[in-house]
Amino acid sequence: MARFSSTGSSIIIPRGRLRPKSRRRHILPLLALLLLFSIAYFLHSSSSSSSSPPSAAHAVSEFAWLQHHMNSPFPSQRRNLVSNTSFDWSSIPYKYPPPFPLRVLPLPSGFPISLPPIQHHFGPESRTARHIRESRRQQVKQVFIKNWKSYRERAWKKDALLPISGGYKDQFSGWAATLVDALDTLWIMGLRSEFDEAVAAVAEIDFGVVQEGSGNRVNTFETNIRYLGGLLGAYDLSHRDILLIKAREILSGPRREKKGLEVEETVVSASPGTLTLEMTRLAQVMGDMQYYDAAARVMDVFERGQNRTKIPGLWPVYVSMARQDVVPTSGNQFGVAGGADSLYEYLPKMYALTGGLETRPMVPGNEDVLMIGTADVMINKNGKEEVVLNPESEHLGCFVGGVYGLGGRLFGRPEWVENQGIKITKGCVYAYRAMPTGMMPERYNMVPCPSRDDVSCWWNEDVWKREKKKRLEWKQHLPKGFTTAKDPRYILRPEAIESVFVMWRITGRQEFQEAAWDMFTAVSNATETEFANAAVLDVTKAEYPLPKEDYMESFWLAETLKYFYLVFSPPDVISLDDFVLNTEAHPFRRPKKPRVDRPLKM
Repeated sequence: MARFSSTGSSIIIPRGRLRPKSRRRHILPLLALLLLFSIAYFLHSSSSSSSSPPSAAHAVSEFAWLQHHMNSPFPSQRRNLVSNTSFDWSSIPYKYPPPFPLRVLPLPSGFPISLPPIQHHFGPESRTARHIRESRRQQVKQVFIKNWKSYRERAWKKDALLPISGGYKDQFSGWAATLVDALDTLWIMGLRSEFDEAVAAVAEIDFGVVQEGSGNRVNTFETNIRYLGGLLGAYDLSHRDILLIKAREILSGPRREKKGLEVEETVVSASPGTLTLEMTRLAQVMGDMQYYDAAARVMDVFERGQNRTKIPGLWPVYVSMARQDVVPTSGNQFGVAGGADSLYEYLPKMYALTGGLETRPMVPGNEDVLMIGTADVMINKNGKEEVVLNPESEHLGCFVGGVYGLGGRLFGRPEWVENQGIKITKGCVYAYRAMPTGMMPERYNMVPCPSRDDVSCWWNEDVWKREKKKRLEWKQHLPKGFTTAKDPRYILRPEAIESVFVMWRITGRQEFQEAAWDMFTAVSNATETEFANAAVLDVTKAEYPLPKEDYMESFWLAETLKYFYLVFSPPDVISLDDFVLNTEAHPFRRPKKPRVDRPLKM
């Protein structure tokens, strides 16, 4: 007998002699049966293909497959989710309202400028390369799934999972920070049922109640980047209206009399400077200009004072928005790492979202890399102010490499990519590889070279020994080139892999993908716990098992694992030519048309 089989089904045709008429009578029903079978097989194949990404042979892009897989109108997605809220934020007036009558600043109008492409043009991928990349991507995904399951079982709707004890913590108002922060990671990884469940849980969050144990104040910066950014990023990918409703709940409230919510007298510059992307995107999708207006007025304060600070062109780490002037309170400390980081990060990203309308360290091996330090304004012996470099780097500053890369592409400055973006990113990779654990410490010092030219920056062990003796924090076990590790922890931060991801997408250089894999294997192995992954207390000592802290912030799922996953994803998945990622790695769609998105009827 002859057998035709497919996916566990078979058709059996008995052998035998058939006369012509008899053969014809048998063949016609057989053909009809084969036709029906083919249709059934096609439908089965189509439905089964939705559970896995397309292969390299398929013409459809993976991102197109993701949109179909995650956004198809399945019954579970058609539920009319109702927002749970117990408090009307519109009843709270602003402490510092703008002049009345208010003139709302509108979004930039007109056709978006045709900006230069950001991403590298990736050529065909070999079967071997694809196999390696996919294997690595799946390993990243499995780490995420383990973390998510533990959060779901042990800390559901809480801000953070405690990865060693299996408990939970509410440090960001108790509004399920990890859940909201990880929404778009669930979508990007194709975890549809988990995403559906999480969206339903978001509808139940009551932004009118601050949970006990999380303090009585709402952190504006964290609420903006994690909650508002997380909701907008997930909305831009899934178009679930409930996410936009919840986003608006966070920021509802008219400008009224001069009493009510107070503005802090002094804040770190990143806090007000990191509102622009989220507020602008909310204005775009809601069609409500008051959100863009609020962010634009804040940035006007920065712009007016930019060239009047103690280091013209830069802003001090601490500023005052209450007085709407950064100059009178212009401090003596300047930098682009913690406290100021995302203020600078958002400058080129805002340009993309609206459509356009360096000291070198001395290291062994003489690698051509850069590190991010800080600058202090000091009084010299002549009684005059002078700018003094402080060669202290921190993990938070590693984002700068990616920002130089994005700015170089967007503004047609390839030297920014080569001379700053690549070298700063490689500097952070160097800091990972230099440590015996393969992880970069939170804060450390190195020896700055007299200048950045090749001749004066050769490795000099005598200079390093002399400089390390000046540091009280120096330890015998530190690698050559390092004079301190003031904070030797690794707390699952994303900034280094963020820049590695950006430089991989911009340059297509294999060294960045390999660096990402080295970083992932070191981090995942060293931080793994029974339930998830935990912060490491000291990365400068290879003492296994490494001492850990019962601590895992939501950015581990929202950013760090997402960036690792995207490095090993096809380049069309969250393309930098289509999306802008906020400082918490939430993707906002870049506008392609001269209008705002459809307003949502509330």
